[in-house]
Amino acid sequence: MIFCQPLYEDAQMLLGFARAETVLVTNIRSDTVLPGMPKELHQLLNPKNLIDKYHDRGASELVNRSLKDFGFEQMPFKRFTPNVALYYTMLMSFFLFEAFKEDVLAPVIPIQSYASTVRRKFLDIAAKVVSHSHQITLKFTSFVFHTLKLKGLWDTCHTAPCLRS
Repeated sequence: MIFCQPLYEDAQMLLGFARAETVLVTNIRSDTVLPGMPKELHQLLNPKNLIDKYHDRGASELVNRSLKDFGFEQMPFKRFTPNVALYYTMLMSFFLFEAFKEDVLAPVIPIQSYASTVRRKFLDIAAKVVSHSHQITLKFTSFVFHTLKLKGLWDTCHTAPCLRS
């Protein structure tokens, strides 16, 4: 058990009644972590590392928020089977979207951006479709073209991604 109590916040001492105390209860003991176990488990024996892990616990919730922002919270069908099919399709689409953000959009839009931000900054842009001499051309304003680095993004989309080992 670890008792946490903040005393200072940016060199300002907190008043006694304004302190948020936290008690962390864990079942990790030094006799349960054996020498052959992963290094991460051995690091949890240090109270500072355990408190750091506790403070990072909300990061996993950001993935759920991002998935909700990408898709929707409420399933549209009354029956379970169509909702399952839709949900798994949405998960695969979300994975492809995250891969596209990391592989292509990283120079333009931060990887941590939610789907609504990507839609607003990258997809919701004005363009003009022009047909001339049996060719179809997509025209952008120079501001959009240079801000989004569309030439570089186009080239990136047409090259195979580098596979890391």
